[in-house]
Amino acid sequence: MSPSLTVAIPGTLDGLAEAARMAAAFCEEAEVPGRTQRNLLTALDEVLANVINHGLAGAEGTIELTMGRNAGVVAVGVADTARPFNPLQAPVPDTSLPLERRKLGGLGIALVRALTDEVTYERKDGHNHLTLRWRLKTDSSKGEHADK
Repeated sequence: MSPSLTVAIPGTLDGLAEAARMAAAFCEEAEVPGRTQRNLLTALDEVLANVINHGLAGAEGTIELTMGRNAGVVAVGVADTARPFNPLQAPVPDTSLPLERRKLGGLGIALVRALTDEVTYERKDGHNHLTLRWRLKTDSSKGEHADK
């Protein structure tokens, strides 16, 4: 049986810390390679921080996390009760502009996209559903997310 985890956490910074601990434990149990594990934990932290700080913005809410490893893929699902928001429709930030001319926001989503192999979004049953995926590789010449 492939390792998996499903848990509901409060949409708070304490919930984010709890999720980080659980995700790290899952990665160890599922034997997620080092580089992918670091990318997963960083991307998850960014997604949860955005949900808590912007989506819920102080309102009570719950975030459900689903993590699994199967057939050479690690997937993390984040479902939240925040207002509808598809981060994949957000404009890509123009990082070529000087800092004083850049619009605020958007860098976190760009970071998540850079750290994952695939990101999908769906609004269903009054919840945002974001899924992050990493393909596990053993040969570092095959791609950016390959682990040594």
